[in-house]
Amino acid sequence: MLNRIYGVCGNRLYWIAGASYLLLMEAIALFWQYALEYYPCALCVQIRAWVYGAMFSAIFGAFVSDKFWLRWSALTLTLFFMGGALYTSWYSYGVEMGTVISSCSMGAGFPEFMMLDEWIPVLFRADGFCGQSPEMWFGLSMNQTLLVTLGVPTLVLAAQWVLLLTRMAATSAD
Repeated sequence: MLNRIYGVCGNRLYWIAGASYLLLMEAIALFWQYALEYYPCALCVQIRAWVYGAMFSAIFGAFVSDKFWLRWSALTLTLFFMGGALYTSWYSYGVEMGTVISSCSMGAGFPEFMMLDEWIPVLFRADGFCGQSPEMWFGLSMNQTLLVTLGVPTLVLAAQWVLLLTRMAATSAD
């Protein structure tokens, strides 16, 4: 079973499927924003930025899936971005539930060196208020849906990352 999980990471289609999954998440977010007129808050567009980072890392992984160290780098980057998205989703869920007191205000809150909301406003402008998450599928709010749709892939990536580390340790011991 572990060898199968390890082997999947070296398959180019796996990385393309991951990038496609993340692109679908972004497309759904844009549909909610522009077709249903649900405007994202600062935390929402920060999650969006993390997901784009993971998507670009996965695209990189598709190109280097046959090279161990580059694949490990792509996996590490993708895991980093997915972890950031998951953490920000958890924080946003806390704001929604009232367990986190936030000073979330208008504006995207990106740092000065990466003003995505000014560079690409169609994707990253934050016009909504934090703590207001619409209901999506199965009675889950958007934040709860994000916790599931980001949490499961992040766990899979973390398992693969650990497996790659054990492979690296085993090879260096030989």
